[in-house]
Amino acid sequence: MKKHFNKLGLLTLTSFAVLNACGNGEQSDTQNTGEEKQVLHLAAESEMDTMDTTISTTNFTPMNNVFEGLVTYDLDGNLVPGNAEAMPEVSEDGMTYTFTIREDANWSNGTTVTADDFVYAWKRMVNPENGSGYAYLFSGIVNNAEAILNGETEVDELGVKAVDEKSLEVTLEKPVPYFLDVLTIPCYFPQNEAFVTEQGENYGLNAENVIYNGPFTLAEWNSASGDSWKYLKNDEYWDKDTVKLDEIDTQVVKEVGTGLNLYESGELDSISLSGDFVAQYTENADFKTNDKAWIYYIEVNHEVPELANENIRKALTYAINRQGFTDNVLLNGSHPIFGHVPNGLAKNPDTGADFREDAGDVVDYNVETAQAAWQAGLDELGVDSISLELTTSDTEDSKKLSEFLQSELQNNLPGLTIEIRQMPDNSRLDNIKSGNYQIATSYWLADFADPINFVERFDTDINRGNYSFEDIDALVDQSNQEYDDALARWNTLIEIEKVALGEHYVDVPIYQTAEAYLEKPFVKDIFRPVFGSRSFKYASIDTAKKE
Repeated sequence: MKKHFNKLGLLTLTSFAVLNACGNGEQSDTQNTGEEKQVLHLAAESEMDTMDTTISTTNFTPMNNVFEGLVTYDLDGNLVPGNAEAMPEVSEDGMTYTFTIREDANWSNGTTVTADDFVYAWKRMVNPENGSGYAYLFSGIVNNAEAILNGETEVDELGVKAVDEKSLEVTLEKPVPYFLDVLTIPCYFPQNEAFVTEQGENYGLNAENVIYNGPFTLAEWNSASGDSWKYLKNDEYWDKDTVKLDEIDTQVVKEVGTGLNLYESGELDSISLSGDFVAQYTENADFKTNDKAWIYYIEVNHEVPELANENIRKALTYAINRQGFTDNVLLNGSHPIFGHVPNGLAKNPDTGADFREDAGDVVDYNVETAQAAWQAGLDELGVDSISLELTTSDTEDSKKLSEFLQSELQNNLPGLTIEIRQMPDNSRLDNIKSGNYQIATSYWLADFADPINFVERFDTDINRGNYSFEDIDALVDQSNQEYDDALARWNTLIEIEKVALGEHYVDVPIYQTAEAYLEKPFVKDIFRPVFGSRSFKYASIDTAKKE
């Protein structure tokens, strides 16, 4: 999709998605069978504003646990059928997908989940009158979505229809190899029209004004004042036998120090760590880290004369000791990245190898290489020194990164001066989008689990570095044409990254983020994907370890 997408909402949801399932150290209630009730206590970082999937841009972890789309992920991160009984039938041209809804897929009020529930929800998403924040994820994918959003076509022209009660037919704008991955995002989840209509403006504002088709239901939640809520096992869920947890009690914990006190007193079973708290707990037996599909890099404005020089860009790329930053400054499990596609995001369709394993390190840290390129660049420009302004956010972590980059670049590239310009993150982003920067710290995370999310950004129509390389554009177009040859497409995506970063040095990758957390040893099988929301469907408490 060659579009400029606003990531602010997605960054907010990612912050909310960094939630950890937690349990109570106290003895829990018992069921009629006499078995100990499976109850976790979960710490959330912010309140939920709505559970309307067509409106929310932040509450993806709760939504992924109380709703379910056509497909979902299993505990190993593989795509598997969700409310669809099987993977879809796909037309030979890759444009039409036909899904069959499970006969036993029900809403929590006992109503059957139908194909019409998906049609209704998707049309609500793309209706311009609703202003849905994630409607852009339909644009360029589902047929006519972009025209509808632009007011050029009626909503009823969206490429989705109910063939019968349990058969859903989706027509795409063009072949989209990652379409099934997109379906795991809450904006593609179903809604029951009769129930939504009955609730009117109150739909999604409290636990009782929502019905659920996922592993859990919500209880004791109100958007107006709710700083706590419960997840309860959904007895109407088609795969309820897989769900081991009876209940997840959740409270909003905004301060890490507060959460640590609750964790250490046995009131929480897991808590996220950040800032200086990470270093304090790295030796703790409960300390864990988990990669996230979120990279930091230096955006480079190619319209700046000095940065239009390929050797100068190469020198910036090779002059940074990324390992020193992640090991000595961050200390949270983040690690250097020498490409753009994060570790753990995608697997080779034939071998299952990770993208980074197949692609390898596209760039490196090598002071000798950096200085040779630097001198060549200075000679080509006819200067002996360069001054660059580094635009960055005003957060503490951004300050640490910018000061580290300033030190590395100035120390390793004689004649380079780096001036740091800090500003609020929204302002930083606005300056990058408008081209009002020279170099800038930046970050990117995936909308869905496919490498195209990262390498497509090198295309002329999308990049924010004001550059255009015909070979990159040709490769991006080639990958779009290889929708029916997964391995060929995979190799082309690898080649895009290699050409963009290893030949044109379009920007400078720095590191891949990770979340650091403490978790009790009796908490089992919380699904923490590199990309997307946690799932508690497979989670349980090992009662033997809890004693």
